[in-house]
Amino acid sequence: MQDHYTPTGKHLTIADRRLIERWKQEGKSNREIAGLLGKAPQTINNEMKRGLVLQQVRKGKFEKLYRADRAQEVYEINRKNSRKAVSLTKKVKETIVHYIKLKWSPEMISKRKVNVPQSTIYYWMDKGYLGLTKADRLYPRKGKSPKKTASPNFMPVGKSIEERPEAITQRLEAGHYEIDTVVQTRAKAPCFLTLTDRKTRYEIIRYLPSKTAQAVNEALSSILQEYQITSITADNGAEFARLSEIFSEEKIYYAHPYCSWERGSNENHNRLIRRFLPKGKTRATRKLATQIEWWINNYPKRILNYKTPREIVFSG
Repeated sequence: MQDHYTPTGKHLTIADRRLIERWKQEGKSNREIAGLLGKAPQTINNEMKRGLVLQQVRKGKFEKLYRADRAQEVYEINRKNSRKAVSLTKKVKETIVHYIKLKWSPEMISKRKVNVPQSTIYYWMDKGYLGLTKADRLYPRKGKSPKKTASPNFMPVGKSIEERPEAITQRLEAGHYEIDTVVQTRAKAPCFLTLTDRKTRYEIIRYLPSKTAQAVNEALSSILQEYQITSITADNGAEFARLSEIFSEEKIYYAHPYCSWERGSNENHNRLIRRFLPKGKTRATRKLATQIEWWINNYPKRILNYKTPREIVFSG
């Protein structure tokens, strides 16, 4: 393990480079210089390449030597070329605002709609150049809640996720879904049943009149008539305790308690749903479920090389 590292934004200065030049003339190694400056050895290695110049050391003999002035000159040129000026034109502004209102993230807008870095879009939002504020971000930052742990006497309602075949875990084929519910409030109220294909990230959303095992099974029975579902990975909520009544018990796997990352694809999609159904808002309807399902399946994803789940499913 290295003893030193170069913190983000802490670039070498001309003073650092003059010290490097002097120490190299004294015969110090790159690693020794890294230790003296508190930098990573690779930083010094890169710096040496940047500042090499061919000089005559005696008649008829030339050597490549490190020179601080040359290194500083190359550094300044590289810094200038690395920053491409981006103008906020009326057309760019209108495009960004349009897709922000359609619940697109700055990353997807940057990748699919405008030739502007996502960091620049965030900067424009923060500075008010787009007429938007931090409050318009899709996920306002919140404080961390205490971590929950399962009871030592906990018993899963079915087969553990540990028994799930490797082919499902590795996402080698479509048809293996993660399932969950997205609620509105703590009170008994309508909610959404969500299923996400682990491989294609294709999403299925159904409106539930209540968060009960009976409502889940009725909706899932209808889904099974439309879609080929090979396996289901669920959490240990009571609403999923009776899945085996309508689906093969051998193909149902239950994640560990409070381990939402074991159903990561579904959880990420639930997060997308929150763009339209924030917690505490009682607006769940069948029409909204259909609209959100269409939106998610036509929304580009980084994991799919910025293609949409619909493009992946129907291109094959």
